[in-house]
Amino acid sequence: TKKHLNKIILAVFLSILVAASTSSIAWLLDPAIKKIFIEKDQTFIFLIPIAIIIAFATKGYSLYFARKLMIVASQEVTKDIQIDALKSIINLDTQSLDSKNSGKFISHLTYDVALLTNMISVGLLNLIKDTLTLGGLIFLMFYQNWKLALLAITMIPIATFAARSLGKRMGKVTTQSQEKSGILISYLSEMLKNYKIIKIYQKEKFEINRATKFINDLKDKMVKTAVVLI
Repeated sequence: TKKHLNKIILAVFLSILVAASTSSIAWLLDPAIKKIFIEKDQTFIFLIPIAIIIAFATKGYSLYFARKLMIVASQEVTKDIQIDALKSIINLDTQSLDSKNSGKFISHLTYDVALLTNMISVGLLNLIKDTLTLGGLIFLMFYQNWKLALLAITMIPIATFAARSLGKRMGKVTTQSQEKSGILISYLSEMLKNYKIIKIYQKEKFEINRATKFINDLKDKMVKTAVVLI
């Protein structure tokens, strides 16, 4: 990621704007209720809604451009990793190449690298954005009511424990998904390479059943991964 630090730094700056605008929206809700609905202040009837619209617009545009920057950076990183991995595979000795099925290499170049891309484009941005937003909202909570804020932050250790548990589960199901993806790609590579033999021995139905099993196994693991992320 060193070559793309300028994009990442700009995305961090935009994430600060996202956090600030999110906090400002929360801060504006209190005077909006008090001045507009309770005191019926004519000045604030126009000012506060305009301020809220500006805050929402700032948040939306900042988040959009931050995501765009991180997507571009992550795709560049993906390209570099794939090229480096391909060079390493080509330069391997024949024994190393024979010891591993070609499908495994394809899985590394596609599925595994896609996970890295997702981590950079989504995971890293969300980590920065959500951390800054959480910090801004906690500051706002203490500013408005420090007693309620103290009560609220007691939930953070529980949330941290839940996040660690979720991370372990994610690591497990992701590894299993990688394995199933590699098996399916390996099978498909071998099947397409030996299609003449399959035709000669009329094993189409047998191969369809095998393929269905591998596809179902991968589907089950992908469902588990998606459920963990809910």
